[in-house]
Amino acid sequence: MSPSKLLMPTNAGMVFCALLLVTYAVVPLVLYLSVPMGEEFLKLSLLALVTVAGIVLGMKTPLFRGRFSPNARRLNIRHGWFAITIWSAFAVLVTVTLWTAPNIPIFSALRGADTETLSLERGEFLKGREGPWIALLYLTTIFTTTLIPYVTILMYHERSRLRHLCALLFFLFCISFLQKALFLNLILPLLIYLGIKGRLKGPRATIGLAVCALVTLAGTYLSHGDAGTGKLTAEGDMRTYFSAQYLPESAPDYFLWRAGAVPIFTATDTLLVHSEQFKDLLLLGATSTLISELAGIERINLERYVFEHQFGSWNESANANAVFFVDAYVNFGILGMFALSFLAGQFFLWFSSSRDVAFQSLWGIFAFALFSASMLGLLLSNGFLYLMFHALFVRIKSSSTFHRLRA
Repeated sequence: MSPSKLLMPTNAGMVFCALLLVTYAVVPLVLYLSVPMGEEFLKLSLLALVTVAGIVLGMKTPLFRGRFSPNARRLNIRHGWFAITIWSAFAVLVTVTLWTAPNIPIFSALRGADTETLSLERGEFLKGREGPWIALLYLTTIFTTTLIPYVTILMYHERSRLRHLCALLFFLFCISFLQKALFLNLILPLLIYLGIKGRLKGPRATIGLAVCALVTLAGTYLSHGDAGTGKLTAEGDMRTYFSAQYLPESAPDYFLWRAGAVPIFTATDTLLVHSEQFKDLLLLGATSTLISELAGIERINLERYVFEHQFGSWNESANANAVFFVDAYVNFGILGMFALSFLAGQFFLWFSSSRDVAFQSLWGIFAFALFSASMLGLLLSNGFLYLMFHALFVRIKSSSTFHRLRA
């Protein structure tokens, strides 16, 4: 299948399920049977199979078919005013964030700061905020994950003369605090949009994917530029490679390890910590800040417990985020995990059913985020709850204000 076909919203759910199966079902099972690894690898593989079944069922169950009819009644919002409002709010947010930041990590990286310093500054930039300033973290996450990517695709669809400038400003903000994967929140929707419009063929597809890889590698080098002193503690030992004890020897090595091994052993470590420290008791949403506050229960920052398990120390700004279905399992068990997987399948169905090309283009962000975030976090802290409402009840219409900005 060509890259353009893989990016189409109609194929999104199946592409995601295939990646999920390979990463969290096949590889852990092979490791469990051949190395062998701990029982948590087998458990992860079985949970992944149940998750894929839930997603497929969700994609095959059109609960809101009528909402995607051309005649469905929706809240109509003018395109231009929507874009102006979102970008103006984001400009204020970025200004306040940069002005109040103790350090801007990209400048430290260019001055040759070591990895430990850069890691500390990345944590302080947003996660380390305290008091009312913590709101900057949540607002930035919502804007950079859903609102700005959606509005930017609208601008490209309407050929606004400001589209390239806005895209560049978003990219510069993303790399300012060395969140090397954050720029994908813009690149992925743009690639998908070009695929939907039939403009991503042949060399364009190759160039687009190559640019993504090169920028990611550049970000990796900046944030881990002093890598090279690490050595694999036991040459060829797969147990070491699929653990936090592995020391990458270079930036490319770190990139491959981070993309291939870290998601798997973070998921298995989460299952292990849940079993050893919480005795497999359901956490019932306590891992979510909002749910724990509403329910009046103690917040359990499971990601930091996992980080402590991996590196031997507690870190107030570092998290070890697992794939969405593992978080669902430790909170709500098999049934809850299946229900949230079904909801994920519904999202993929909406991406393929929607007539809003900007909304369709966001399926890549949703799929990418599910690999390293909880479904509750995506809905409540990343803006996907609003995006759900938007997909079902909002229609963005072209406006004369926006047409005056057309190329």
